[in-house]
Amino acid sequence: MSDNTPDFHLERFLPYLVHRVGSRLAEGFGDRFAAAGVNLVEWRVLAVLYEFGPQTMGDIARRTSINASTMTRLIGAMEKRALVSRERPAGNQRTVHVRLLDDGRRIAASLIPDVVAYERELSACFTGTELHTFKTLLAKLFHSVTDDPVSDSERTDRMVV
Repeated sequence: MSDNTPDFHLERFLPYLVHRVGSRLAEGFGDRFAAAGVNLVEWRVLAVLYEFGPQTMGDIARRTSINASTMTRLIGAMEKRALVSRERPAGNQRTVHVRLLDDGRRIAASLIPDVVAYERELSACFTGTELHTFKTLLAKLFHSVTDDPVSDSERTDRMVV
């Protein structure tokens, strides 16, 4: 190596670590999602609608980091399964909101105790202060790599697995 080569250690490289953690987090809950009849991306949509109410597909995409073309197909598939519906608000026929239907609400509500317990399990290695700091720093990192306009308090207090 030349003297100009930057110090690099893969196992301390932030994008590598974030990817590995994210992959493990998603794998660790897959069976519970499958048992409820949804996958990870469907859960994210259900969770957003459960917490925030009807949203445009753009808002759901922004809150879940799911790209627009995938979101359109995903909402269509979820609509066929009667988990969500698309509606145009009165007085604004250009906007389409996605709304959670009873089956989607039931699935989301049934998973919430499990995802909260899963988070508690995962975060047992942190003190309460460390966990708050870690979430705040993750939100800050996310905000630094996106143009996400979500407010700071919303970003740290309302996170979707």
